[in-house]
Amino acid sequence: MSQAKTYALPDPAAIAAKVKAVGGPALDPTQATGQASADGVTLSWNIRQGQILITILQKPWIVPYSAVWSHVDAVLD
Repeated sequence: MSQAKTYALPDPAAIAAKVKAVGGPALDPTQATGQASADGVTLSWNIRQGQILITILQKPWIVPYSAVWSHVDAVLD
């Protein structure tokens, strides 16, 4: 099962740098779509019209979705 959320994305390069600074997976802001993995969590992204759709594709069974979203929210909200 996957879950997805959409966030505003005014500056893709700044968000990619912020993700890297907090130890997250490398995101390529020049690509409209992609996947990245870190710590057993695999996310995909789709950038379109100033927004980014993040989908959790895979996570360790013991880690709740809320914990993953908490980390994503801290970077993208």
